[in-house]
Amino acid sequence: MSDPNKEFDGIRQADNPLPEWWKWVFLGCIVFAGIYAVYFHVFSDWGTSEYYAAQIQEYEKEFPNRNVAVESTDGSNPFRGNQDAINAGQKTFQTYCVACHGPTGEGLVGPNLMDKEWLHGNTDLELYATVMKGISVERTKLGRGPMPAHENSLGSEKVYQVLAWLASKNPELKSSK
Repeated sequence: MSDPNKEFDGIRQADNPLPEWWKWVFLGCIVFAGIYAVYFHVFSDWGTSEYYAAQIQEYEKEFPNRNVAVESTDGSNPFRGNQDAINAGQKTFQTYCVACHGPTGEGLVGPNLMDKEWLHGNTDLELYATVMKGISVERTKLGRGPMPAHENSLGSEKVYQVLAWLASKNPELKSSK
């Protein structure tokens, strides 16, 4: 039979049992967890999906029209020349685009948006498609990085606003009309 008081590296290990009160608390926690899980998932009407749906409704009441869908029938930017949209587009650009395109759009990882060279088209329709769908690594040109799609993060209204701001700063951006 082995010695219950073992020694390892100068540390003596005693084989003492846990106190009875600790065993009862541990067992009580296990029983409570089981009862709580059954109650929560079977008998309670407060479920996760209902709670999530309620949070979504509350959010939509507090922040209506987060991403307004703006459509263009002819491919042109409906906000081109609208000063309020240009100002909103500049704010959006400074928030989302500045990391890759620089503070004035001169380009960093992403291409320069203020020059005459456009890598993926220079019309409203082409730029809108580029910003909404993004540029994958396979489609990058001239060693520039990929671009994430912004159809879910910004939505059409903010993308058109950013494009209106770009059009106000760069005359090379052509309308699709």
